[in-house]
Formats: sequence, structure tokens, C-alpha cells
Amino acid sequence: MNHTVNSSVRTAAAAAILSLGGAAFAAPVFDANIEFDNTYRSGNAVAAADKGLGQSGRVELNASGKAGTNLFVAAKASYLAKKDGTVAADDMWIQLGSAGGDVKLGRFEAADLFPLAQDTLVNHAGNVYGTNTLRGRKDGSQFHAAGTLNLSAGLSLEFGVVENKTTAKGVRPVLSYVNGPLTARLGFEAGKYAAVGGASANDVRGVGATVGYDFGGFKLTGNIASGKTDAATRNTQSAVGVTAAAGGLVVGLIAAKTEQAVGESKVQTAYASYSMPLFDIKGATWTPALSTSTAKNSATGSDVKENSLRIRFNYAF
Repeated sequence: MNHTVNSSVRTAAAAAILSLGGAAFAAPVFDANIEFDNTYRSGNAVAAADKGLGQSGRVELNASGKAGTNLFVAAKASYLAKKDGTVAADDMWIQLGSAGGDVKLGRFEAADLFPLAQDTLVNHAGNVYGTNTLRGRKDGSQFHAAGTLNLSAGLSLEFGVVENKTTAKGVRPVLSYVNGPLTARLGFEAGKYAAVGGASANDVRGVGATVGYDFGGFKLTGNIASGKTDAATRNTQSAVGVTAAAGGLVVGLIAAKTEQAVGESKVQTAYASYSMPLFDIKGATWTPALSTSTAKNSATGSDVKENSLRIRFNYAF
């Protein structure tokens, strides 16, 4: 990343935070990290150009700030300098609220209804629905807002709205509950997504839930999702997943099914990763990961597979 690009990124990030302004202004916080992935992919589910060894990476620069106490304004800007030479915004949002609730506007991801712990490498050989189609982070012109109401201690309701004619449009309410080691979410989404070339957008309707419990060093998370999408043919989709995490080790299984008029396809994916300190340096880790997935299609009678290996290096500085 050359000096000119680096300076422009820092200037833009600072400007986003300085917009908080006001007498109660709090100094912005800057942090950064670099993440590098070295990945090997094989199987007939992988495009020829993507088979074999590949490498990707980015430097992430974050600027954040918060002003006020009972009433507050917060903001965050995350910029990515990618290995391919491009610079992009990851998150960029402003949040207004109080202890009773808040509204977030901008580019961000709402509550996850199908979380996968580290998510270092989870490659599916087919489609897997997770009630996250309208979660956020679409294109730059999309309107995205999420209002959160804190109903009681540990219980909150997030109501998300997205609006864009070509990428996504709809609503996504999520009820969340946190009580000590227990975390639970229940939500649904309804709207349209991914219109291409002026065609009518595809409908999406779905519900999902996730429950996680930390047994003290060992956390178990279960996910379930079910929905309908209207693409070339109407699809009925469902998925279940379970993830276990202990220290830096994560293992998970996902089973999904898509039913169409012409038949059904089933996807089974298993994944694992283990994050370890790198040279005992603070903020530095390396994570070996693997993922294997098979999709079976009843209409064609054929199977497609993908096996992937990855070593990820991450350093927060």
C-alpha cells in the first residue's frame, strides 16, 4: 500500500469519526490488523481457475468513537487495503441512542442467525440458507437501518430495514436474549434480493434461530434455518448446524437441503480450525483450517465435492 493511498484512507477514516463533533466529543480510537490466507482447493465443485493453491489478504484499518453517556452518538469506519491492490470500505456506520435503545445507519451486518464461530474456512459445495440474505453489507448505495429496543435485562429486539432496487429490499426483525453463558436469537426475514440485468428481484421468506451455551471453556452452538426463495424455480430451503469451540479449536457440521420442482439437493459440510499464538507475540495468531463438503442432486444423480485447506495468519497492531 503506497503512501498516497495510506494517507487518503487515514484521512477519510478520521473524517468519519470527527463528524460526531459536539462538546461531548471523545477522541477517536484507531487500530489495525493484517490477515493473510493461503488456501488449497480441490474437487469438481471448484471452478478450474480456483483449483490448487491461492492466496488472499488485506490490511484492515479501523477508526471508532463514541460521545455521550445517557444519550450517545457512536460511529465506526473500517477500510480494507486488499492484496489485489484495491481499497474498499468494510463497515461504515453511525449509531444514535440511549440505554433504552438505538438506531444504526450505514454499512454493517445485523445480528447473525447462523453463526459459525471462527469461520476461518467453511466452503459449501452447494447452496446453504442461513436466514442472513437481508443481513446487510450490500452495495454502497443501499439504505440500511437497524433499530434496537432493549426490552429488559438481556432481552432486545432488533428491527432491520434494507432498501435497494437491484440488491436487496425487505425487513429483518431479530429477538436476542443473553443471560450469563446462554445466548439465543430468533428472527425472520421477508423481502427481495439479487435482481440482475433489470429482471424482477427474487422473493425471500425465512425464519432462523441460534442457541449457544458456554460450559466454561467449551461452547456449543446450534443453528436452524428454513425459508423459501423464488429464483428460476421456487426453492424451499432448510439447514441445521452445530459448532463446538474449546480454546482455539473449532469443529462444526452443517446439513442443508434445497427442494425444487425438478428435485432436491442435499449439502453436507464439515469444518475445523485451530487458532494458536504466533511466536508468543501479542496480537499475532496462525490458524490451520480444513473444510470438506458434498452436494447430492436427485435430479441429475450426480455429486459435487470440495475439499479445502487453509493457513491463516493474523496480526493486530
